[in-house]
Amino acid sequence: MGESSVFLTRILDMLLDGGDQVAFAHRSRSTTYRETFDTLRRLHATLKSEGIAPGQLVAITGENAPETILLQFASQLLGARVVHVDGARTDLVELLEVDHVLTTDPQGPLVTSRVARGPRRGEDVPLPRTIETMFSGDGTNLVCYRDVYEEMARTTQPHLGDPQRVLLIAPLSHPIGNRLTCKALLAGDTVVLHERTAGTGTFATANLAGEA
Repeated sequence: MGESSVFLTRILDMLLDGGDQVAFAHRSRSTTYRETFDTLRRLHATLKSEGIAPGQLVAITGENAPETILLQFASQLLGARVVHVDGARTDLVELLEVDHVLTTDPQGPLVTSRVARGPRRGEDVPLPRTIETMFSGDGTNLVCYRDVYEEMARTTQPHLGDPQRVLLIAPLSHPIGNRLTCKALLAGDTVVLHERTAGTGTFATANLAGEA
C-alpha cells in the first residue's frame, strides 16, 4: 500500500492544530479550527453509520456553508468519490448513478436520499491514497480534480502567526471556490463566505479581505 493522501493528512493536521483561529466566517457566526474539526468528526461518524464506503459516489447539494466542504472531506476520509451538484443540475444525480445524496440545506435532513443503501460500517476505514472531486461547473461538462489537491497540499505553506482573511465570492460547489477554500484552510487562514450568487454559470472570484 502506498502513502495516504497528503491533502487529507494536511487538512486534518491543520484543523487539529488551528485551535482558536477562525476557520470560517459565515453570516453572523464564526467557527474556529477546533470547532470545525469537531464538526468534521461528527459528520464523518454520521456518514460512516449511513454506510458510505470506499469507491462509492456521493453527491453534495445545498447552500454555500462550511458544512458543504466538510461533507466533502468527511466523504473522502471514508474513501468515497464526491460530486458537487449545482442546484440547476440535479439531473446529474441520476445520470451519474450516485450512491448517496447529501445536503447542507438547513430545512432538510443531512441524507436526503440513499440511492443504494450500503451496510452500516463499524470498522475504521484506512485513509485513502488519493481523492476525487467532481463539479457540475459552468456548462454541461463535469470538471474533475484528482492530483490538484495533492499538489496544493505539498506546496501551500501555513501563514504561521499571520493568518489572512480570504473573502470568497464563490460557491463552494464551484471548482474555483472549492480550490481556493481548500488552499486557505491548508494555510491556516480564515475563509469569509459570501452568500451564493443567484443563477448558474456565475464565475467565482476571491481576494484578500483586509477587514471583516
